[in-house]
Amino acid sequence: MFNVYEFFNKISSLNPRIRLDAGQPDIKVDERIIEDAVSSLKRGETGYTKTPGLDELREKIAEVEGVEKENIIIGNGSKILIASQILRAKRIGILSPHWQAYESAAKVFGKEVKIFKTSLEEGWEPRIESLNVDLLILNYPNNPTGKILPREKLKEILEIAEDENVKVLSDEIYSDITFKPFTPARELYDNVVTIKGFSKLFSMTGFRLGYAIAQREDIKAMQKFLEITTTCAPIFIQRAGVKALEIKEEVKKRVVRIYEGRVRLASRILKGFEFYKPDGTFYLFVKTGVDGLSFAEKLLEKSVSVFPGIAFGDYRDFIRISLVSLRLEEGLEIIKEVKLCTSE
Repeated sequence: MFNVYEFFNKISSLNPRIRLDAGQPDIKVDERIIEDAVSSLKRGETGYTKTPGLDELREKIAEVEGVEKENIIIGNGSKILIASQILRAKRIGILSPHWQAYESAAKVFGKEVKIFKTSLEEGWEPRIESLNVDLLILNYPNNPTGKILPREKLKEILEIAEDENVKVLSDEIYSDITFKPFTPARELYDNVVTIKGFSKLFSMTGFRLGYAIAQREDIKAMQKFLEITTTCAPIFIQRAGVKALEIKEEVKKRVVRIYEGRVRLASRILKGFEFYKPDGTFYLFVKTGVDGLSFAEKLLEKSVSVFPGIAFGDYRDFIRISLVSLRLEEGLEIIKEVKLCTSE
């Protein structure tokens, strides 16, 4: 399996002029969020806290999500919460293209993995007749394609999950960066663990703050996992999370407008490429017509970085472009030039 983290480290060591590789937003964290984290530190909130998270943060999440506080648990980022669910399962179903961490975690934990491959030609919509897994991972809006499943298609998949008594892990980290209607999986199916966080909308990647919404027995199981691994998220980080949710709608309006504009820009410049115009996120998963890894290497020679499609499954003639640079237009023009050179 292609190691995306090794490739990321290679990119970082080369320090390209225009970075369009990682899911690292370039929009600055709102100063009010930072101020609340600093104020918490100055108050001496530097010790342990309860593993499920600060009551203030869980209550605020419950208010925003329309659930009870007891259905919420806080994690040191979303990935640890995802890992906790993969560890509990035996056979993991993953819709592809997919974020590599799902598959990597499953293999580290010795789990079987079943990949459900989708295609650009079919609009990245899965065709599933049966699952034969005990945990199905959904990721919509999708990284890397930006696809949002239509409500009826999502319902169809969840009905199969219900018939086969399959738990669904719905990774909705990008659910606040959407340009079309989005239906959370938990609206249609009870046996869902929803994973969300602060990294993408609020650009709080380095804060490592995520949360899960789930039935109480699942929350208790996640709590046991966190107790023996990370213990708790830092108090000052959780205070920042409370402030982020207080100003969420204001931030969301601004951020979505910025990314929507970048999608339009990229769609205009990259007209010669094949791709699904994203329904959300800040990614384009672009068909290159040639080997995507070679294409990415050629871009690196021109000081532009992207990820090859093989970082997201069996998609060798794709690249993923993150629309996260103030030099985005220049980077896109270079991508277009490299495409023209490889086509000659």
